[in-house]
Amino acid sequence: MHFKSKLFTSIQKAIKDFVVNTKKIPVIIFDEAHLRDRLGRSFLSSFNQRIQLKFHLTPLQKEEVEPYINHHLTIKGCQKSPFTPQAIEAIYKNTAGIPRLIGSLAIKTLMLGYLEKTQILTEEHVFKASCEL
Repeated sequence: MHFKSKLFTSIQKAIKDFVVNTKKIPVIIFDEAHLRDRLGRSFLSSFNQRIQLKFHLTPLQKEEVEPYINHHLTIKGCQKSPFTPQAIEAIYKNTAGIPRLIGSLAIKTLMLGYLEKTQILTEEHVFKASCEL
């Protein structure tokens, strides 16, 4: 516990030095869902009160998964999605709509398709790729 208090003090000092030296207010983003539960603890209430903006990303609905995947494919320069509608459904079922898992499973399925030299990805490809998760 002593190490944690030293670490916390060090982080506080670094933030304070940043503000003083740059005249900028830092934005700190925590990307871990379990922190939400921890911030509810009484000994962190003071810290929790200082957080200006809180956002909890909920799982995507079934009909949101295909546009989500297509958006990421478009960003990477893909003109046409290689996923069949059944593959999209399989991705949703295997990830429960959690965006991070959707991305991971979609990438693994794309890699599998590349290794198999296929341009159409089916639910069978998703199933094979999901065994790796």
